[in-house]
Amino acid sequence: MGATPPPENVRGVRRRGTPCAEYDPPPVPDRPPAVRPHFELFDALRGIAVVSVIVFHVASITDKLGRGLSGRAAEVLGAQAVIVFFVISGFLLYRPFVAARVAGRREPSLKRFGRRRAGRILPAYWVALTLLALYPGITGVFSDDGWRYYAFLQLYSTDTINQGIPVAWTLCVEVTFYLTLPLWVIAARRLSPRGDLLALAAIGLAGALLQVLAVWSVVREARPPGIVVRRPELCWAVALLGLAGLVALTPDGGLASLVTALSQPQDVPRAVAKIACSVALAAGFVLPAVFGDRAGGLPRRVLAWAPVAFLGTVSYSLYLYHLTIAQLLGFQADPFHFEATGLGLANDVNTPVLLVLTIALAGVVAAVSFRWVERPFFKPR
Repeated sequence: MGATPPPENVRGVRRRGTPCAEYDPPPVPDRPPAVRPHFELFDALRGIAVVSVIVFHVASITDKLGRGLSGRAAEVLGAQAVIVFFVISGFLLYRPFVAARVAGRREPSLKRFGRRRAGRILPAYWVALTLLALYPGITGVFSDDGWRYYAFLQLYSTDTINQGIPVAWTLCVEVTFYLTLPLWVIAARRLSPRGDLLALAAIGLAGALLQVLAVWSVVREARPPGIVVRRPELCWAVALLGLAGLVALTPDGGLASLVTALSQPQDVPRAVAKIACSVALAAGFVLPAVFGDRAGGLPRRVLAWAPVAFLGTVSYSLYLYHLTIAQLLGFQADPFHFEATGLGLANDVNTPVLLVLTIALAGVVAAVSFRWVERPFFKPR
């Protein structure tokens, strides 16, 4: 990246008669420094999260999900990856509004926010939904309820929730967040950053921890030198402890056991323990990419690895296509989800092999979708 000239109010002034390297100290700016518009390691966070979701679905196809230690780990990884995606979205989308208030700048346009979000999710989703309805013929899209899938409303009917692109239920939640975030932005305009932080911390008890993190990162970054996680290994160790705790709390019984558990009330101590482990996993995993993303350490080197970043770059399309591709590879027939004849590999190959095949094939499809469907609708920051 080329060097950018310093702002006018922090430009150094050369003393007359002194060597070129000597400058007067720059004056102190009268406003907080501009905060970063981009977090370089977040693409890799998405890459790891989407692979975790694929592990979950491939294990369910091979009937290994929730069975034994590795099956329970796959179950936990898939569920927690969805939470990580929500954390990333909440953090990155709310942070620019907080940063503008702290820096005394005009906050981003809510209309532009809406246009950018629509351009980011609608084209790729609508194209994937239509193409997959044509082949392999995913169910529901060309029915009388087809409008529900295109409008992100399939989550709200038991007749449609598991049809179309089944994983798109998370997009229904995401779209709800897109619609409510501007309302919070408007409501928070009269709050100081501290007041915003306290208000969100209260809401965080009900699931808004991601926005608390966004406010906290801006407040701390605006007060140099800010927060830098010097030992990112400790963060990931906490995340691994959270993962281990969730695996230990997950019953061994396969997909049927998972469905049964979701329909039954949970005892309070177990529910509290799961929430604590989930927070530890999500926060520990994300923090090295938030505070000091260039400060080094093994987790950041993993997140900076090009293949992981690539998976994150194409993660949206990968998310949309992977389950149908995995089902086509694994099942010979699955009339509830698609009409075409699949390969039926689930009976002939083990879970790791099917996982590699799914990631490879879905990765190619996702790369094409990213290049020709997603990227043309990207808008400059």
